[in-house]
Amino acid sequence: MQKRVRRVPRPDYIIPHPESGAAYEGVADVKNSPYFKAPDFFTMESNDRGLTILTNYPTYQQTACYSCGPAAALTVLWYFGVTDYDEPELMRRMGSSGTPNERGEGGTCTAGMCRFFEEIGWRISTSLCECRGGERIFKDAAAFRDFVIRNLRAGLPIMVENMRFGGHWRVIIGYDTMGTETTADDVLIFMDSDDVCDHCQDGYAVASAEEFFHTWRDIGALPPDQRIQQYLIAYPPDFKPREE
Repeated sequence: MQKRVRRVPRPDYIIPHPESGAAYEGVADVKNSPYFKAPDFFTMESNDRGLTILTNYPTYQQTACYSCGPAAALTVLWYFGVTDYDEPELMRRMGSSGTPNERGEGGTCTAGMCRFFEEIGWRISTSLCECRGGERIFKDAAAFRDFVIRNLRAGLPIMVENMRFGGHWRVIIGYDTMGTETTADDVLIFMDSDDVCDHCQDGYAVASAEEFFHTWRDIGALPPDQRIQQYLIAYPPDFKPREE
C-alpha cells in the first residue's frame, strides 16, 4: 500500500460552498487554545493504556453543506489506497441531495453509501443489515465500545451518522478507554469533514463516547428506516482484517 497522505488533496476544479467546512480554511483556528488541545492524531499510535487508533488516517474537509457522507467515504477510500475518486463523483453515485424532499430528508443516506461500495466490489458491514426502523442495535455504551475497538483493532474505520449539525457523517478512527472499566470517561476520535468547532481545523475531532452513543440517531435528514445507530464499514476485497 502506498504511503498515506495527511490530507486528501482537493482538485482545483472543486469550489467550496461558502458555508461548507472547506470554506472556513482555518478561520476559527486559535493557536495554543486554552479550551481545546490539538494532538497529532495522524501519527498517534495505539498503546497499552487504553488507546486504539488507526495511525496515518487521512482527513478531508467537505466542500458542500450536505456532502459529509461522500467526504467520509473519500477518506476511507484513500486510507485503503484507492485514490481515483473525488467528492463530486461520490456525491453523484451515492445520490446526495442538497434539496430536502417533501419529508425534509436530504444529504446522503446509508443505503446510498452502501450501494456505492457494493458497486465497486468492496465488502461492507452496515446497520442496514442489523435492523430497520426504531430498534437500537447496541443496547448500551459498553456494547458500542466493544464493537468499535474490535473493528479498529482489525484495521477498519467506521463511518457513523448522528444528529450533529442536524445530521452528520463522520469516521471513527480511534477509541480511548482511558485505562478504566467504565465507559463514562471513554473518548472517541473522529475524522470530521466539518471540523470547525475545536479551534484547530486539522480534520480530527474528539467527543465523549457516552455522549455520542446517546445522540447516535438522526433527526429527520435520513429515511425513517435509517435513523437509529447508522454505521457503515467498508473495505477492499483483498484486505484481510487483522485478528486479535
